[in-house]
Amino acid sequence: MLIYFFQKIIYIVTIIIANLFLHFQVEGKKNLKLIKKKQYFVIANHRGFLDAFLLCDAIPFLHFLKTNFRYMIKPEWIKVYPIVKLFGGYPLHLKKGDLKKTLSNTEQFIKNGKNILIFPEGTFPKDGKQLKAKQGIGYLAKKYNLPILPMALFGSDGVNGKKGLDFKKVFSKKCFVKIKIGKPFYFNDVADYSDDNLTAAQKIMDRVNAML
Repeated sequence: MLIYFFQKIIYIVTIIIANLFLHFQVEGKKNLKLIKKKQYFVIANHRGFLDAFLLCDAIPFLHFLKTNFRYMIKPEWIKVYPIVKLFGGYPLHLKKGDLKKTLSNTEQFIKNGKNILIFPEGTFPKDGKQLKAKQGIGYLAKKYNLPILPMALFGSDGVNGKKGLDFKKVFSKKCFVKIKIGKPFYFNDVADYSDDNLTAAQKIMDRVNAML
């Protein structure tokens, strides 16, 4: 309940900042109405430090009130910005060769009815190029068969600094951020259950790439 409350507070704060300083635009909000289940995955390309908040801001507030998001974050960033745990961020501890252990916290959140925000690329590229999808979303989508809502991010890398978020860039009004919301789909709309997790993940991520 505490995380749910803080998510709604940060939503209000960040959407005001986004609209006033980032020239924030959202396309495809009507596609949210096509989701027939309360619980779903959100997937998106990754560009910057504000991405998780901006993706939430793309969802109309009344719809967002009905959701409780969790999103993975690198453990080192949890140490730098521990407050993100109050907003739904949780550390992803990689267990080499054991995907099930790596995603154990994520699976528990899913079983508890939480919505999961995933960046299939795993991190954001410094050169702006697309990265290949990691296998996690392939594994999760295949196992839980929840609706998948694709979102495409543009311009959020404009607020990145060398070591973190650059607040001067945020408030400079020189950054233009746009988000496209695609039509929701299911695992079997794009992949086969015979696909390995990595192949399935890339097929899922291609729905985002098609909007870029």
